[in-house]
Amino acid sequence: MAGYMKRPKGQLPLYIKLLYGAAGVAGAALVTALILLLSGERIPETLPAATVTSSSETSVSTTTTPKEPETTSEYITIVPETTAASATTKRTTAKTTTADTSTATTTDTAATTADTSAAVTVTTSAVSETSASEASTAGTSETSAETTAPAPTNDTYDKKHFANDLFIGDSIYTGLYLYDYFPNDQVFAKIGLNPQSARITRINGYSAVRRATEKKPAHIFIMLGTNGLAYMSPSFMADELEHLVGELKEASPDSAVYVVSIPPVTKAHEQAGPETMEMVNKYNGMLKDMCGNCGATYLDLCSQLQDENGYFSSLYAEADGMHFLGAAYRKMLAYFYKETQ
Repeated sequence: MAGYMKRPKGQLPLYIKLLYGAAGVAGAALVTALILLLSGERIPETLPAATVTSSSETSVSTTTTPKEPETTSEYITIVPETTAASATTKRTTAKTTTADTSTATTTDTAATTADTSAAVTVTTSAVSETSASEASTAGTSETSAETTAPAPTNDTYDKKHFANDLFIGDSIYTGLYLYDYFPNDQVFAKIGLNPQSARITRINGYSAVRRATEKKPAHIFIMLGTNGLAYMSPSFMADELEHLVGELKEASPDSAVYVVSIPPVTKAHEQAGPETMEMVNKYNGMLKDMCGNCGATYLDLCSQLQDENGYFSSLYAEADGMHFLGAAYRKMLAYFYKETQ
């Protein structure tokens, strides 16, 4: 071909050799075929031995690249081990740090607790001293109050003392079982009951007399008359009550019968009417006389519940001015207990 130096037949050009070294035997052969086709050169059927040897040597000496994946692969294999070791080291360090922190925290907490305990002790001491001072002051105030005011009445009683007793009365006595002072079978009481109706009324199939006959109570406490005070004469009610006492004593001869005065009314109730303290006092006086005639014992509960003006005390009276607060029941039972010892 014009413009090119002639070379021995079958010998490859220099740049072809260089391509062999750079790209490897397979790549160089391919590139060589392409170049020869483009340049019109004929592709040799076999490559010279020297050329192959030279190319192989060049490939080996020049290209350590094929070995790099092996090195890289080994490196990749080593890295996780190193990383794992580092992670283990970190975890160990973390554990150590946690332990140290825990120890430090425990120490600090203990120290803080000790300091807090000391502070609490000091504070408690201070509070105790303050409380003692206040208690002393309160004690002085209470002593002064006790000096100027009357001591409260002792309203205690032994419930067992009434275990075999019978209570006969009106709506006031219903509170004895409604408020669990005594069981139902110990109380013969009904709203509206009066000395006359009490002789004929039956509660749960029993009359008052039959209840006494079967129970044979140690004590019988009768309080009746408040409900008839406004429309019955006091003498009539006293007579009816005397008949009831006689019937009870006949039914249960060994029972001690007590006739209880009816309670007072408040001033407000008296002003509203119809019951008044004059009516209450008159009837109670008749009951007291009646007891002397029939062998019953009179209990003056009325005076136990009165205030300094002779009316039902606000300490014991319900809002209606006639019925009992809880304190009145306790007062009544304490009085009964004292009088029947």
